[in-house]
Amino acid sequence: MDIRPASVKDFDELYSIGKSTPELRVSANEEFMDADEFRLAITDPDDVFLVAEEKGKIAGFILAYGKDIHRPYKNKYGCIVYLVVLPEFRRKGSATKLYSECMKRMKKMGLTHVYTWANVESNDEIIAFMEKQGFAKGHQYIWMDRKI
Repeated sequence: MDIRPASVKDFDELYSIGKSTPELRVSANEEFMDADEFRLAITDPDDVFLVAEEKGKIAGFILAYGKDIHRPYKNKYGCIVYLVVLPEFRRKGSATKLYSECMKRMKKMGLTHVYTWANVESNDEIIAFMEKQGFAKGHQYIWMDRKI
């Protein structure tokens, strides 16, 4: 399994994976994040966007925002926005490799803390994975949204 930075040429495939992964859906009104925002994250130097690849096939990706690096505070937070591995590549270390490389890059950027969230309506795999990485469950919220 190879881990590499995402590139704009990966956009269509990555966006398709995102749209087809129900665990990533957080909005009742949108199936996935805005395409332009997703595309921008691929090239934004404040973000970490990595791809896991097996024999030339994309197996998954991780996207973490690092915008806090510009804040003048001691603690600088990064956010893991998405971590997804396609079902046929799960339980083979892909998520661990993506996560580990992402953490190295975030630390190198100057971030001191990281947070994430997980859809509690999913099958709990991502929650179990993140707990193995040292995350503790925080408060539970209900996401509510609507179009205006």
